[in-house]
Amino acid sequence: MGAGETAPSVFFFHGPGGIGKTALLQRIGAEARLRKRTVYQVRGCPGGTTNASLAQAQAIADDPGGLLLVDGVERYPKIEEWLAEGILPRLPVGAVAVIAARLPPASAWHLDLGWSRALVVRRLGPLLPGEAARCLQSAGVPTAWHEDVLGFARGYPLALGLAAAAVREGQHSRGWQLTPPLARQLMDLIVGELPSPTHRQALEVCAHARTTDESLLRAVLPENASRAFDWLRRLPYVESGANGVYPWELIREVIDSDHRWRDRTGYETAHGKIRRHLVEQARDATTTAVIPATLALTYLHRHNGFVSRFITWKSPDGVHEDTYRPSDRGAVLSLIEVAEGAESAHIAAFWLDRQPTAFRVYRRDGEAVAVAGWLRLSLPLDEEVARDPMTAACWRHARSRRPLRSGEHLAIARYMVDPDAYQRPSPIMDLMIHRILAEFIHGEKLAWSFVVMAESPFWQRLMTYIDQRPLVQPVSVGEHHYTVYAHDWRTVSVQRWLEVSGLVELAEPVAQPAAVAESAPGPLAVLTREQFGLAVREALNAWHRRGDLADNPLTRSRLVSGHPENDPVAAVREVITDAVDALGADPDAAAWHRAVAATFMRGATTREARARRLGVSLSTYRRHLARGMERLTEDLWNQELHGADPRREPVVNRMRPGG
Repeated sequence: MGAGETAPSVFFFHGPGGIGKTALLQRIGAEARLRKRTVYQVRGCPGGTTNASLAQAQAIADDPGGLLLVDGVERYPKIEEWLAEGILPRLPVGAVAVIAARLPPASAWHLDLGWSRALVVRRLGPLLPGEAARCLQSAGVPTAWHEDVLGFARGYPLALGLAAAAVREGQHSRGWQLTPPLARQLMDLIVGELPSPTHRQALEVCAHARTTDESLLRAVLPENASRAFDWLRRLPYVESGANGVYPWELIREVIDSDHRWRDRTGYETAHGKIRRHLVEQARDATTTAVIPATLALTYLHRHNGFVSRFITWKSPDGVHEDTYRPSDRGAVLSLIEVAEGAESAHIAAFWLDRQPTAFRVYRRDGEAVAVAGWLRLSLPLDEEVARDPMTAACWRHARSRRPLRSGEHLAIARYMVDPDAYQRPSPIMDLMIHRILAEFIHGEKLAWSFVVMAESPFWQRLMTYIDQRPLVQPVSVGEHHYTVYAHDWRTVSVQRWLEVSGLVELAEPVAQPAAVAESAPGPLAVLTREQFGLAVREALNAWHRRGDLADNPLTRSRLVSGHPENDPVAAVREVITDAVDALGADPDAAAWHRAVAATFMRGATTREARARRLGVSLSTYRRHLARGMERLTEDLWNQELHGADPRREPVVNRMRPGG
């Protein structure tokens, strides 16, 4: 602990409460006393005790061998000013000062060139796993408890100590769990008293979401988001990352557990606000924001204890997703061959030639270390079906169940190869799975999706949870066997899928189908364009006959699935009426609107009578009716394919009346 003229003389350790700052200073003081050095101690606390110890510590200015220990700076802010402007500039050569605080020193310390060589600032963090295990061993905690306690405490010294005491006292005879009293104790000692209810809410949001930025806070705290975010980012147990701020994992668990126990209704309300924001963010995300946004959304499932068996939500060390480049070909095929065999690699080479953009490469330092594919197919081309048994199986399933309609496509997720953890939970596998989920959410005119996994019961429960149903027979490629999971996005739309997934985020950790076919009593009717057009005309012809309208396939179509009107006949009438009204709102389609309304909704019995009512010739009436029906059917078909998304622009001005 000697200090020469060029050695640092001031050491500033900072970190949250319970991280071990006081224990560190006590150890340093004990070592100094063994070396016969005089130790001057100042402990921050309001009142005269601190003032008295400050006065006594002045003596170090005349003691070249002295050691000054200052703890709890944040509890008595005047200490920092006294140190920087008073005693530290007067430290004699050989004397050392060690300071501990929750927050790092003020920026003025770093800006003062006079401190540049004298000052060392270190942030104290959790113990390493081996260090934490030795702490439990020395505390007399039975080895059988180590895994659970280490998993909870995550190297946090205070949590290790309290958890060890609870185990020794027999408070957890049926297994480790974070109890409300322990959570309260940790909250008091680590977080301490919060400035206001708004600050508490901000901290609860930060603990609940994977990462928190100002826009997320604004969704929950619209009036105080900016100030709350500035406060969060300065907390000693909150880190800053590429997508916002996030707390240490122990702090996250303690705050979230305490909030859920203390105010279940408020907890669920906050969860709902956070979720609505994250769903919108995931649907709107583009390019590099897609994966972080999808990870943020699925992180809400972490709270039910089930999805965390399959997803780590950890950052892959130095690995990022990238597009495939021709120079990656050798590495990609080698990765696939090692994991899935030569035949699978040959098929991958075939797809690299046909759809190179379907492949995502995961790089570390520019090198391809993992790969995944997302094939998009619109037609069952003979060459593709003959070359690839997986593609053939997917087309067989789609065509036997609900064939694709014009403009739709199917997609196949395959070749999920992380050689370090092949199709097992890992940070890289997280990226691959969330790329698939993002494709689900953003899939324009996606009819069927298929997810190919190596044959194993491990993933089946997760696939069931996210409503991916296994094909009856596994598919073999070479000597390897795969389970293919399918989803028809026309029977359970993305909107419905997201809605139902939200219902199980806070539920018990039980695997269950995360979605069901919207509000229809049975499977939705998947109609071709021709069948749909015929159904629209039949619905209009039966407009005033409820019994006939009830038999119309539109009552079982996506057009009315999820409609707030529970009566399917009323729902069909409302959707078609809205579409007819939309024609009337378009000046270029007004004549078409009048022809359609007069024909089907206003009761004139003959074409001639309708033409006279409209004041046009019979031929003009026929032309307007044909154009109106064409436009009406097209607009309704657009809703059938894409859903009635309020963010989608209305379809107008595609055709103009011809007279």
